[in-house]
Amino acid sequence: MSNFFGVDTSNYTTSLSFVEFDEHTGNFKVKKNLKKLLPVKSGEVGLRQSDALFHHTNQLRELAPQMFDENFTNVSAVGVSTKPRLVQGSYMPCFLAGHTFATAVAMTAKLPLFETSHQMGHILSALYSCDRL
Repeated sequence: MSNFFGVDTSNYTTSLSFVEFDEHTGNFKVKKNLKKLLPVKSGEVGLRQSDALFHHTNQLRELAPQMFDENFTNVSAVGVSTKPRLVQGSYMPCFLAGHTFATAVAMTAKLPLFETSHQMGHILSALYSCDRL
């Protein structure tokens, strides 16, 4: 069994996840998934990027103890969304919070860090949910 730790800090939600991979069966299983919506004031339709970055920083600090309260073994890698899409110039500051956090986790645990996009996370999530990985 191998476990993978994932981080995503979109413009709407702070997300942390542990996924287990069984090499014998080739199956993935989400072992733990934490999400927290970013606070948007009543009557407003979204957040400025600077506000999203601020809230993600605080929410990562809040979610981390909940994520790491169990002994997850055999963690093989850390994955993180670093931009909205996998195209040149795709950038949103809100992803900096997750990228910094995931980098610190990977460096501390001496694990490889895999960078991807938020869009790819949606695609893989859809494939996972219909058992098409």
